Amino acid sequence: MSWIICSPFWGVLGRRMAVITFAGRKTGLTISTPISVSRVGDTYTVISSRDRTWWRNLRGGASADLRNVGKTIKVRGEVFENAAEVREKLIEYLTRDAFAAKFLQVRVNPEGELNDDDLTRLISERVLIRLQQA
Repeated sequence: MSWIICSPFWGVLGRRMAVITFAGRKTGLTISTPISVSRVGDTYTVISSRDRTWWRNLRGGASADLRNVGKTIKVRGEVFENAAEVREKLIEYLTRDAFAAKFLQVRVNPEGELNDDDLTRLISERVLIRLQQA
């Protein structure tokens, strides 16, 4: 998938697909992985499984290159792992992005509020990463 995102054919996958490249925090080796992003202005939001390890390399504001919509930009990572922070950021994110809520199987009640049981499940499974254009 990474080669499609980095090629002139990136449009086939849409604006949500990106490749993030960073230095491994222990090895220093360059690591690239495909991710799904949601962009608002110069900020990209990523939701990842807690079981994955790539996002740990972005702790503490680490820098990375983000390839999205045919361009590569420098970003700084901010990782939210604490349950209270993840809850707050997820509510912000999922309220703004109905597609992501549906994809992550978070129901919305008739009043427009996110289902609390679904949020609790999601918080235990995921972290939220904010990538700010440097």
